[in-house]
Amino acid sequence: MEKRKDADALRLQRATQIWQVLIAAANNRQILTYEIVAELIGLGRKGAIAIKLYLAIIMRYCKRYHLPPITALIVQKGVGRPGGGLKTLSNDPDRDREKVFAHNWFQLKPLTASDLFPFDKHQAHTFEAE
Repeated sequence: MEKRKDADALRLQRATQIWQVLIAAANNRQILTYEIVAELIGLGRKGAIAIKLYLAIIMRYCKRYHLPPITALIVQKGVGRPGGGLKTLSNDPDRDREKVFAHNWFQLKPLTASDLFPFDKHQAHTFEAE
């Protein structure tokens, strides 16, 4: 039971870390690959697959609060487009990214792991935002 609590807390902490990376990238009009984000948060290049779980939490949070799809800033290396699992994107990822770039993310209240708790499908009391 303790290992599950640790895994749950870590998942929310990692999503919060990625949020911070993404709002900085949005402010600088940067697009990042999954590998870059994984390395920035200490998971190494092989962690690129693992961050999709954390991005799903952020995606649901943005959808619920009608925020631009900030996860659109992360693209597949060599393809330059977001992964297919990002259901909140339109058919025009460039337009989605421009909405993300135009939003003033630093004026939002700083996000905490507890803010993301309801959007983690692995938690017992998850808010269904999809």
